[in-house]
Amino acid sequence: MEEEGPKYVLKMVALGDGAVGKTSCIMRYTEDSFGEKYKATIGTNIALKNIDVEVRKGEVVKAQIVLWDLAGQPTYKDLRSRYMVGSSIAFLVYDVTRPSTFLNVAEWYRNFTTVCPHAVIILVANKVDRDDQAVPREAGEMVSRWLDIEWIETSAKTGANVEKMFTKSVLMTIHKEDERLARKF
Repeated sequence: MEEEGPKYVLKMVALGDGAVGKTSCIMRYTEDSFGEKYKATIGTNIALKNIDVEVRKGEVVKAQIVLWDLAGQPTYKDLRSRYMVGSSIAFLVYDVTRPSTFLNVAEWYRNFTTVCPHAVIILVANKVDRDDQAVPREAGEMVSRWLDIEWIETSAKTGANVEKMFTKSVLMTIHKEDERLARKF
């Protein structure tokens, strides 16, 4: 019997300033690894992850996530907009040790929703394992309420909540897509 392909193929983009941990979150999720040395993403990197996800009690489906890791440096702004097209999900990352990355969240959100107004967005407070946190959790919670998006604290280094962040965003997207299709009929 031939293996059935994925029921859902979802394009996910990683957004946020440089060095906030986008690549590290993707590496933790796809390879269960973490690199201590920072290496800037040049342009974009793409990773794939095939998963089985329980969409409803007892109903498990195959999904393929195409993860686009977009460079956070300002010089790549035009390129990023082109790569965002067709995205179902974005995870918007800030570094809890660098308030400037948090202050840029609204601009990242605006740029993404201009291109993909109906996508699922998860606001990610990364590096919560660190002792030198400068952005309080209340600030992240407030912005998530203000933008009406999900918020989660993660540590790509320890792996805390990384799997949960990806799984939750995939489930939200699948349910949203199913609702959209149901309204058509």
